[in-house]
Amino acid sequence: MTQPLGCFKSYDVRGRLGIDLDENIAVRIGRAFGRVMGPGTFVTGRDV
Repeated sequence: MTQPLGCFKSYDVRGRLGIDLDENIAVRIGRAFGRVMGPGTFVTGRDV
């Protein structure tokens, strides 16, 4: 059984690289987002 990913919150995706997220998860999220939304412009933000 797979454990749910802790990076998915109610309204966003958050996490620390290497702890909550890795490159594979980030790529899969990006591809899924592109597939669902289709062509267009979107904004990605981050906290420092």
